[in-house]
Amino acid sequence: MDDSTLWSRGIGPGPYPDVSKIPTPPLQRTGLFIIFFFPSLSIVVYSLRVYTRLTMRTFGLDDFLCGIGLVSSILVSSSLFMFFKLNYYGWEEDKVPEFNPSPGLWWNFFEQLCYNPVLATVKCSILVFLLRLQGHDKIIFRVIWGLIIATILHAVAIFFGALFQCVPIETNWHPELKLDPNTRCIDNSFHIIQSSLTILMDVMVLALPFWIFLGLRMPRAAKIAVLGIFAIGAFVPIVAIIRLINIYRLLYLGEKTKHHNIAYVWTPVEVNLAIVSCSIPSLRPLFSRWYPKLFGNSSDKSGEQGYDSGRAGFSNMTYGKSSKKSRNHDYMLDDLHPSRKNAHTEIRGVSPTGSEEEIMTYNGILRTTNVNVIYTDTKRSDAGSSVSNEIFPERHPA
Repeated sequence: MDDSTLWSRGIGPGPYPDVSKIPTPPLQRTGLFIIFFFPSLSIVVYSLRVYTRLTMRTFGLDDFLCGIGLVSSILVSSSLFMFFKLNYYGWEEDKVPEFNPSPGLWWNFFEQLCYNPVLATVKCSILVFLLRLQGHDKIIFRVIWGLIIATILHAVAIFFGALFQCVPIETNWHPELKLDPNTRCIDNSFHIIQSSLTILMDVMVLALPFWIFLGLRMPRAAKIAVLGIFAIGAFVPIVAIIRLINIYRLLYLGEKTKHHNIAYVWTPVEVNLAIVSCSIPSLRPLFSRWYPKLFGNSSDKSGEQGYDSGRAGFSNMTYGKSSKKSRNHDYMLDDLHPSRKNAHTEIRGVSPTGSEEEIMTYNGILRTTNVNVIYTDTKRSDAGSSVSNEIFPERHPA
């Protein structure tokens, strides 16, 4: 390969051939399709998420964290594309030309640095989303914060572990430096251990919504629909396990030196499925507007009853147990959290239409509160005046 095909990249991988001029055999073509299809899917789903949140005026930290994960996933796919092309993955062994592996290994090293931040920011996005629901008991509240802290610490540790897996760092893309007695590299078991810990964290975060919503008193159909949406995230640890098996085969069974495989594609599949799974719960309000027959109200009749209709009241969906009887009143309240000026807060027990769609209106899930109104033996008019002034502070008794 002559020098005219090389162009300088300065610091980093150094000169390497123009990848657009490298042929793409069928197996590599399949791998590249996977590498770019899943990021494209993530971009579409996240764009719909942002559109939904902005139109509902509920864009928050969880959406921002998911966006950071999307940017990192694009970097993962782009780096893996360069690695595939420069190191001829997907080629038959007897057709691979002589090449310098260092540029491709540099891109592989960069991909490793971008991989874990995707999963960390997505997990934090889910946890912040659950935290924004409020209304949790102390145990769940502490568990959410504990998982957030553990996820951040795990991400920082893995990032620096990947960065300094070899010292000097350039050993990662110049493997000949390993012959130097002053070179230090960690064992390959690091990749197995960190991937296993990532899967464990994924399972813990995935189990948390089930713990929260299984404790809610709500219609069974609504509960199944809500938990079904979160269950989509189960595909992420499944793909992560497949990826872990392939990492073991690459590192310990000698398949890393074989070009006729595309095992590395499981990395972009995993990270982009995580982004899609994280964003889907936010899209139900949008689908309710686009496809009201599929995602809208269960019946027109129930929709006409409004919020005052008998058993479509506000006492059926509660968290925990309550021994006191309460009267059903529907009070439209000011925002319970001053920082959310544009958010809408109301006390609701179940969907007024009997549909689970109404449950998913605030940040994808509506947090509900059970309120007990107790009347004392004082004059009824005084009690009514007191309640009225608390709800509508702008009204003053004459």
